[in-house]
Amino acid sequence: MSKMAMTINGAKADNIFPAITLAVSAAATGDEVIIYFTPGGAPILVKGAMEKLNEETENMPDLMEMMEGLKMLGARLLMCELALEACGIKEEDLIEDVEVVGATTFVGAADGAGLTFSF
Repeated sequence: MSKMAMTINGAKADNIFPAITLAVSAAATGDEVIIYFTPGGAPILVKGAMEKLNEETENMPDLMEMMEGLKMLGARLLMCELALEACGIKEEDLIEDVEVVGATTFVGAADGAGLTFSF
């Protein structure tokens, strides 16, 4: 089993879909997956945001189903704590299973990752 770490720096389709697709693929093969949402990517973690993005895109997989698959496969979804203030996000507005952490937590969790990506 390998480890994959990625950062997501935007909340638009061209940031989210490739990142989540790669993450699901890695998790499905047994890899440990850690995703860190920076303040730029954090808005996608607000309840309802993925549904809206699904509605705005055509011919793409269902984002909520992919995220549920990630969670079931044990992927860690980390959100930068700076996003709370910078984006005006409240923890209670986040989807389930998101860990709000500092960058040092992500760096420590990503230690030893064989693959790293940034979207």
